[in-house]
Amino acid sequence: MELAREAQDEIVTATLRGAGTGLDPEVLDSETTTMMLRRCTALAARARVDLLSPSRCGAADELIDLLAQMESWEPTALEAPDPTMTVLAAAALQDLVERLRLAEPRQGSSSATLITSSDAVLVVLRGIMVGGPVNVPA
Repeated sequence: MELAREAQDEIVTATLRGAGTGLDPEVLDSETTTMMLRRCTALAARARVDLLSPSRCGAADELIDLLAQMESWEPTALEAPDPTMTVLAAAALQDLVERLRLAEPRQGSSSATLITSSDAVLVVLRGIMVGGPVNVPA
């Protein structure tokens, strides 16, 4: 199971690297955005677990890099990603932000970048949900 997840992570990472870091929304098709949302959901869940285990912190760094790419998405210019993955990614990020805000007094400002980036991507994801086939508040 772990090997399958690592292989999938490598495929996603290679795909995203191939797309470049200064991603233009026109380059992102539905499959790519859905893959990025899937990765975002997984990393947000792992980062939440990492809050409970201070010795683990790799997911947050990976998530920050991915969120930096997703912040530039223009909801109206994207090919519609999978609506379920959009909602799941938004829910995972929202949960992570809530947990980080609760833990912030104990952690200091180390989570401020992750909170700021997550909030920015949540705005984008809400725009996708409102404009797409799924119209739900996140």
